[in-house]
Amino acid sequence: MSAVVDIRPALEVTGLRKEYRLRGAGGHRTLTAVDGVSFELRPGETVALVGESGSGKSTIARCITRITDPTSGSILVGDRSMSSARPRELPELYGSVQMVFQDPTSSLDPRKSVRATLDEPLRLHTALPRAERVDRIRELMADVELPEHLIDRMPRQLSGGQRQRLGIARALAVEPEVILLDEPTASLDVSIRGQIIALLERLQDEHGIAYLFISHDLEVVRRIADRVLVMYLGTIVEEGPVDAVFDSPAHPYTRSLLSAAPVAEYGRTKTRVKLAGEIPSPIDIPRGCRLVGRCPIAQETCSVASPPLLLVSDGHLAACPVVVAAPGHGHD
Repeated sequence: MSAVVDIRPALEVTGLRKEYRLRGAGGHRTLTAVDGVSFELRPGETVALVGESGSGKSTIARCITRITDPTSGSILVGDRSMSSARPRELPELYGSVQMVFQDPTSSLDPRKSVRATLDEPLRLHTALPRAERVDRIRELMADVELPEHLIDRMPRQLSGGQRQRLGIARALAVEPEVILLDEPTASLDVSIRGQIIALLERLQDEHGIAYLFISHDLEVVRRIADRVLVMYLGTIVEEGPVDAVFDSPAHPYTRSLLSAAPVAEYGRTKTRVKLAGEIPSPIDIPRGCRLVGRCPIAQETCSVASPPLLLVSDGHLAACPVVVAAPGHGHD
């Protein structure tokens, strides 16, 4: 894990909302992918976003980078507004925030060599002359441990791990404050995943980059993250220091998610916390707590209003007044 410095946030997201208008036989309907999400990311910190597919994790990353425009809310990168920036202002802001995608094969231009892939962001976002760009490309390759003899290879001539290293080098090229990592190891062989995580940890230590780390792999999250945000159906239902959330999960959804994760130790088992039914559609979100129809401890009041995040312990919050008010929990 990184050493966190307590200064202004590298990234601050406030009230982020993303809706999609759908047209069908019954007229227009609204799909709410992200609903009022707020969090901050400090320099040198790793915050993980976890949750099942469809919870809104990747949509948040796409809104932050303006791949898709948010419906409402504020996104600040340092002291610059990403959410209100005009299209012509975005290239300058991309010098502060970059993204590494899940599938390096589809995120790399198959027609561009390693050299051309790394030269492009340097040419577009820096004032380096050509000779200095050549030196910078070699530095980037060394930084991500890509052998220099691969400099004129095409993506199809690289292994999966080498392609992801190239994607990381491309993100590093403009020396960003923040890198968004969307399932960066999911498409890699198990033997390569550990190498990429170790690489990301080293780069963070050396460059002080803040990571927003999106992942289904809870074992990797526990290793790399300082804090974790648990998402369900477009909202954050629990957040806090990764050890506090993983060791003492408060929200029933978090308990279920962690109990379903594979156990690394042979012979060790854990009690499965099961939720009833399926995840509701983001087109037809339940009133009140979004887990109300699936939760094993739901009470009548849970269907009345959406619960706020409540303090469980220092820095640890959960959107479940039933659990927070129970014996063993409280406002520390």
